[in-house]
Amino acid sequence: MEQEKVEFVTDIQMNDLMDFKIYHNYHSFSGLATVLFGVIMIVISCVSIGRFNIAYTLMTGFFGFFFTIYTPIGIYLRVKKQIKTIPAFKEPVKYTVTNEKIALSQGDITEDLLWSDIYKIKFTGKNMVLYITSINANIIPLRCVDGCLEDFLEIVRKQLKPYQVKFSDKKVLAAVKR
Repeated sequence: MEQEKVEFVTDIQMNDLMDFKIYHNYHSFSGLATVLFGVIMIVISCVSIGRFNIAYTLMTGFFGFFFTIYTPIGIYLRVKKQIKTIPAFKEPVKYTVTNEKIALSQGDITEDLLWSDIYKIKFTGKNMVLYITSINANIIPLRCVDGCLEDFLEIVRKQLKPYQVKFSDKKVLAAVKR
């Protein structure tokens, strides 16, 4: 049997990391609760104008602003700092994906990930996220895998169990065409 092999190089840019961080923030219970709380506080602030003292109105308005507006601004500022300071984002990563493993190389550093080492793979709308653990992940921008995406998805589907693959091929391929 012929060895399937897909190679691509990723370079993580600020918008890739921002997409990843926003996805994780707003696809969790705490992220959704934060937005809901912020919206409720803004509504309470608007309703309380002229009915309660100004301190109450300002306080609820501040909390609403903080939880709905400041959160994405804070994420943006952290991402901007991470892109500049974390060495892993400065150099591209070469991926060599086969039926046995995923080989990663960045500069002089190489690492082999066996398929059994992969926790899961998700699609964020712009990126594939390859989780090594529930916390550690590699971001794979779709723009970097464009020419070999179908072959990559085929290997992923063969090597991972269905519950580890958290995306629809149709959605991924549609996102590339946009």
